[in-house]
Amino acid sequence: MSNYWHYQLMYRKDKRSGEDMYSIHEYFELDGGSGWTDDPVGVTGNSIEDVKKSLILMLKDIDKHGVKDYA
Repeated sequence: MSNYWHYQLMYRKDKRSGEDMYSIHEYFELDGGSGWTDDPVGVTGNSIEDVKKSLILMLKDIDKHGVKDYA
């Protein structure tokens, strides 16, 4: 079973306001299909360097994987 994951920029249209919404989720590619976290991920860490690394990984993954619809 594969357990590959990456940060994924997800798109949805807000049902109440009709506005476009984008958020970053953890995206999992599994043998049975793909999935992502229900809630967006935050940027936290135990140090300034941890936060910087998370932001850099998020930006790289957005460039690499693009945007997926949150359906």
